[in-house]
Amino acid sequence: MREYTFNCEVVTPLYMFGSETQKPELRSQSFNGLFRYWFRIGGGSIEDEKRIFGFGGNNAKKGLVQIVVKQPSNINFFQYTQMDETELNKGLYYLCNFLDRSGRKNAFQPGQQFELIFRFSPLATEDDIKKFFCSVWLAINLGNFGARARRGFGSIKVNSIEGNDNIGDFLQFNPCAPLKDWFARNLDKIRKILFVKGRENIPCVFDENFEIYLFKKNDFNSNFEDWKLYLSDIKQIEPTLKNESHTINEDFSNYTNLLGAMGCILKEFRYLYPDYKKLLSLIDSQQMSKSINIKMERIVFGLPINFLFKSNPNITYTIENDSGRRASPLWLKILKANREFEGLFILMKSSFLPEGQEIRITSKKKNEKNKIPIGKCEIPNNSEIWRIIANFFESLMNHNLVEKIKLKE
Repeated sequence: MREYTFNCEVVTPLYMFGSETQKPELRSQSFNGLFRYWFRIGGGSIEDEKRIFGFGGNNAKKGLVQIVVKQPSNINFFQYTQMDETELNKGLYYLCNFLDRSGRKNAFQPGQQFELIFRFSPLATEDDIKKFFCSVWLAINLGNFGARARRGFGSIKVNSIEGNDNIGDFLQFNPCAPLKDWFARNLDKIRKILFVKGRENIPCVFDENFEIYLFKKNDFNSNFEDWKLYLSDIKQIEPTLKNESHTINEDFSNYTNLLGAMGCILKEFRYLYPDYKKLLSLIDSQQMSKSINIKMERIVFGLPINFLFKSNPNITYTIENDSGRRASPLWLKILKANREFEGLFILMKSSFLPEGQEIRITSKKKNEKNKIPIGKCEIPNNSEIWRIIANFFESLMNHNLVEKIKLKE
């Protein structure tokens, strides 16, 4: 039996739990599920997926790899506490406030070491092992793990690999500069080994539905201020920080400032869409009814969205689809390359909603369980959705806040 141990490190707080939501737990099932997810995004075939990961049903078959997570016994859990009201801390809190509201404050803290052990069946070929490691590379270097993974939390890195042989050496798991070349080099190898074709309604790393943008750390403060003025101008809305001077600390030697800056960007862009005003005007005019159909632009960044108004703080208004949520197509990722931190915005396009689904507006009074339907939202077509997000990235590139990483063909 071939066995490989990945010595890993937590880069951003990792919120992963079992049955106890206050006791973080590294779960092999969670890691396996993410590896399988990224196998699909990497364009792995259905046949390979079933053979490597296994499948259920009447003819269920076990996969070729067993995953064991070994976490040390002496764990000091990270506990989030709301920090000073600086601009970057507001951006960080914007990304993780759901965790605060849901009471999940404990997490594996950055710097925590743990092991991922992969044991392969004797039936696994060298090609099977390489394909599996391709999915592991994608999950670790493009994705995150646990709660709020799409918002930059749960990033990990591989510090070293131990095993029966050097089969994993075809990929560089540890990021190195220049980052653009490192991505292009490794993704080109993954394409040759794993990629067969993209699947319907699933984004694929190797087609036009997958985009990677590198956060530019130089001159962030001035570029960010210029970008905010640009946004307020095109939306004809007053800048959010009018007549105030907010100098942002450009020290990006830690994940908190970097992730906070990325949170500021996302918060600022979403704030300037007038969804609050549209909903508030309907509530104030008492025109809400089940037949009302309004256009809400921020839904392109994921559902549900909750709205609270000072005029009636005891009612929460929620925008949601039939299944309750639509995961955001935008991922935030923090990489640790040696001692440097780098930030990525990753866009993964797919059909926004299954055909026939609706987006509804509901209200719920405080301390009550039942939601009351009060209206519906227009569902934008796919071209409109991706145009809004394309405008987001185009504006960031024009103001030197990000640059696009171009992958090899």
